[in-house]
Amino acid sequence: MNNSFYTFPALRGKQGEHEYYLLLCPLHLVPRIFLFDESPVPREWLPRPSLNAGRVERMAGYLQTHANEYVLAPLVATATAVVEFTAADEMTRELGWVRIPLHAVLVIQDGQHRRAAIEELMAGPYALHDNTVPVMLFADPSLERSRGIFAALNQEYVQQNASRRVAHDASRPLAAVVRRLTEEVPIFQGRIDYEKTTISNRSTALFTMNAVFQATKALLNVSERDDISQAQHDFALQFWTAFGETIPEWQRVIAGDILPAALRPRYVHAHSVTLLAIGRAGAALIAAHPDDWRMQLEAWHGLDWPRRNPVWEGRAMLQGRMSKKHTSVQLTTNLLKRALALPLAEKEKELEQLLKP
Repeated sequence: MNNSFYTFPALRGKQGEHEYYLLLCPLHLVPRIFLFDESPVPREWLPRPSLNAGRVERMAGYLQTHANEYVLAPLVATATAVVEFTAADEMTRELGWVRIPLHAVLVIQDGQHRRAAIEELMAGPYALHDNTVPVMLFADPSLERSRGIFAALNQEYVQQNASRRVAHDASRPLAAVVRRLTEEVPIFQGRIDYEKTTISNRSTALFTMNAVFQATKALLNVSERDDISQAQHDFALQFWTAFGETIPEWQRVIAGDILPAALRPRYVHAHSVTLLAIGRAGAALIAAHPDDWRMQLEAWHGLDWPRRNPVWEGRAMLQGRMSKKHTSVQLTTNLLKRALALPLAEKEKELEQLLKP
């Protein structure tokens, strides 16, 4: 190891069009240089699950009680930099050394619990400092592949709910756009739950990843597999930003004066049913006013968003509780369209009859 690089003995291999490197890493270096959920790894880069403390304890116990005969599967990690491979000689082109710039962030993609167990082991009397663990390393300077690698190696976890699928989906263009929006739209920044499909009362998140995905899908009026143009991305960014400026409470959240958890019991605009309805109404707005939609959006400044407002009962709310039913979303959309002076379709008019006594 020198002043500019980490250097490891390694094997070079290839999977598909991408090279990987199998490193031999001393155990004591693993928790120091391979990160999982530490602060240098922003959650918006690579949303990931929380560690299971019980699983870590069991694994650390296994390492301690089987110090002379334990077996650890390889860790899989990505490096946010270009790495250099030097072959040992002309005869063994795939055996040599890998040099990783010190500025690279090395993120564990598979083996998070093994990494945490190693960290616990290093803090105790069973240091095993001369032992090594194999690390399968992919260079990923732009972080374009990391989500796909994580999803491929953690399929069961990713497939458990819709928010995780969006957070790690490498195949749907819309999912990639939504991930960008959660980093770019002021009200979304740092306030999206990437793991769950519902928001708990005390959560610091305002919306789930899936809620933003479904609302943006409705806003752009696209299917999940459609290609998304830069113009569509730009419009979605402009719309969600501009809409956020019509909500005083959202501006207070952005300014840090109030937490999202304080909005949920009081306002309908802090719930996914309303966000989806806003996306649908926004699609109707851009269709009717492609050139001056921003000016028309001003009409929503006058909306009375508190849940106590009886106008939301039977629409976003049923018997005082927020509702995610299809009819609730559509009836909420109807109200928002009317506020924008947009005409209702015949089926939307028919649905309005449900509200009449």
